[in-house]
Amino acid sequence: MLQQAEPYLSPGRENCKMKQSGVVLPHGGGRVVPALGIDVHVWRVALDAPLSQSDMAVLNPAELTRGGRFVFEQDQRRHLAAHAGLRRVLSMYTGRAPGELDLRETPQGKPFLADGRLAFNLSHSGDLALVAVAAAGQVGVDVERVAPRSGEMSMARSLFAPGEIAQLESLAPEARRLMFCRLWTCREAVLKAAGVGLSGVGLEIGMDGSGEAYILSPPLELVEPLRLIEFRPSAHHVAAVAWSARSPQVVARRFDFDLGLR
Repeated sequence: MLQQAEPYLSPGRENCKMKQSGVVLPHGGGRVVPALGIDVHVWRVALDAPLSQSDMAVLNPAELTRGGRFVFEQDQRRHLAAHAGLRRVLSMYTGRAPGELDLRETPQGKPFLADGRLAFNLSHSGDLALVAVAAAGQVGVDVERVAPRSGEMSMARSLFAPGEIAQLESLAPEARRLMFCRLWTCREAVLKAAGVGLSGVGLEIGMDGSGEAYILSPPLELVEPLRLIEFRPSAHHVAAVAWSARSPQVVARRFDFDLGLR
């Protein structure tokens, strides 16, 4: 069993902040594609805009089938909109048509481009999706709508580290709900970047003196160090993004994507 004498700290964590870069507006009939470089870009996609026939046309049969499995029409539409948004975001960076992108999945369910040109990840909750993109390495993103839910502590006791459970148990119900979502999104972002399952043996998220989350202990399966940051993509959501810590100068930048701009 891996033992650590001191907390795991992502390289350059003190410089690890999310920068809001605003809406990327159309220019000359298309979008202005921000230069990716060594940074991580996180795109916010609103899912309740009307879903057009052109959006449906970019999805492959497997994506359409998964969307059709949802019981409620709103959930179906949001799932399809999230995956259409993913394809359109990736299309901007690759220069290929959204419907031509060859998206596949690892045995753990993590999507990837067959040509390996970009690292990316998708998460959606309620009416909001996030797409994280990096030029290389690994990236994971997760978003959760903060809302009352049953069985929070039961889920935490099954999946969270002892220190995380103790932190939740020390809080009042409303504060516990927010902290549960924060820990969940941080854990999910790290595990998705690492490409491992939900259990994440060895993973523990800590909170520093200013209340910011960090990786106290990484999952045992982690191959390379990760950075982690949290942010609030809306007043009703919490989110986290984790990525390969290959350079101390890497910055995470957030953009808004409008499915109406096609």
